[in-house]
Amino acid sequence: MNCTLSRNLRSIVCAASLLAAGCSDGIEAELAWRGLPIINGSYDTSAQHQAVVAIYDYYGLCSGTLISAEVVLTAAHCAQSSVSRYTILFGNSVHNATTRAVSAKWVHPNYDGNRIVNDIAMFRLAAPAPSNAVPIPYLPASMGITDADVGAMLEFVGFGEDEKGNAGVKLRVENQLDWVCTRAGGCSLGGGMYASQNTICYDESPGGPCSGDSGGPAFITRQGKQYVAGITSYGDQNCQYFGCSTKVDAFEQYIVDFAGGELGSPCASDAQCDSGHCADGVCCDSACGGECMGCNVPGSIGTCRVLPDGSSCSDGDACNGEETCQQGACRPGEPPDCSVANPCLQGGCLPQQGCVQAPVPDGTPCPDSNVCDGTEVCMAGTCTAGQPVDCDDHNPCSIDKCDPATGCYTEPVEDGTDCSGGTCGQASCFAGMCLPRDPAVCDDGNPCTRDGCTPERGCFHSNLADGTSCGSCQACSQGQCVEVPDCSKGCGCSSSSPARGVAASSLFILMAVLIRRKRR
Repeated sequence: MNCTLSRNLRSIVCAASLLAAGCSDGIEAELAWRGLPIINGSYDTSAQHQAVVAIYDYYGLCSGTLISAEVVLTAAHCAQSSVSRYTILFGNSVHNATTRAVSAKWVHPNYDGNRIVNDIAMFRLAAPAPSNAVPIPYLPASMGITDADVGAMLEFVGFGEDEKGNAGVKLRVENQLDWVCTRAGGCSLGGGMYASQNTICYDESPGGPCSGDSGGPAFITRQGKQYVAGITSYGDQNCQYFGCSTKVDAFEQYIVDFAGGELGSPCASDAQCDSGHCADGVCCDSACGGECMGCNVPGSIGTCRVLPDGSSCSDGDACNGEETCQQGACRPGEPPDCSVANPCLQGGCLPQQGCVQAPVPDGTPCPDSNVCDGTEVCMAGTCTAGQPVDCDDHNPCSIDKCDPATGCYTEPVEDGTDCSGGTCGQASCFAGMCLPRDPAVCDDGNPCTRDGCTPERGCFHSNLADGTSCGSCQACSQGQCVEVPDCSKGCGCSSSSPARGVAASSLFILMAVLIRRKRR
């Protein structure tokens, strides 16, 4: 299929068609209007996008992308002046930029400004780019845009006008790819509008490129790396409906012929480099082996150098830490802490993934230090609350409570609180007990029991503590009132301890008999 149009873009094209009805002669002129601002964009000061440049000549402003140490990729309609008129500006604003002159340019030999085809050009810098501007590679044909990419996100960057008419500051915005056209002669949009062959197009919602962004990049990410997939080319006059970018991968051979081969130029194989060495995606002066050696180091792209301290030299095992380069040597990292606070999950580590978590067996206890809410257990990796404890003692004269640390306890209600009802008849609370107002109702006649009553159970009797006094020289023992065995307190001898009194009487009788015999 030569062209693919998303549903969203079809709606916008239809709206644009209605606006253009009756003026088909002006449609191509409207589409051919170039100089496309980043509408609804945000400031872009990222280190990665220092490769996006402003291109200034005596007639206006365009944008471009540094794709090798000395080559800038842009649109053909931005390269129609003589070489001496151009200045390349590096930085985030044209008002505070580092400049480079241009030594040579290449414009596609079949560029047609009327039909807007083959809108691609390149500039060669008179001196290497600033060290902080790291080239961003163009998208090679082997990874080229296809119909399958419709819906993929594109990132646009440029120095063009914003929605307020201001220009000269680097802005960025994201929008999805809506349309791919590779058909010779272009792809019809209806209403007399069309897209040129080898273009990718998009709507302007929520934003997109506009005046001054021409020549700027449409980035796409492949396998975590950004590539220049498009060159901003044209759109509707007011940047309201859609815009189109030149499909870069369709022009790979032209790019290689102008920029390829030299040290620092993008490459995918050794054969593309004059040196015979493609390393780290650029043509290098050597094979550049070693974990902490690189050929794409800012400031020396194309020359094999020791990687800066802190550069990654990972061995692919996430469980032994992140290895980094230090003074040219790969140093081990700190193994990750895969422990988890959740008692229902068990932490672990997989070399290809890093820290992972798995649920412990269902039913594993996961106490929360609160005995009042029951016994918690793990279920499917989640700590599930147990059955709350029942602290009801069925005593109307106590307040049932639960302490998270110790469990159930009670507090007596205020003495005199009415607890009448059931079998107790008229009753009131006293010291946490429900007592009939007529003591005789539950009196068992035992001084060693406490008589009480609950509406449900009726009368009950609980033993008083052993040793509780229950009369003169008497004390409670296991619910019975018994004499105190100790006679030392002037209470007389207890019947339970007769030995000392009997012995004394026997001794007195024996002495009397002996005295009597002596007198004879």
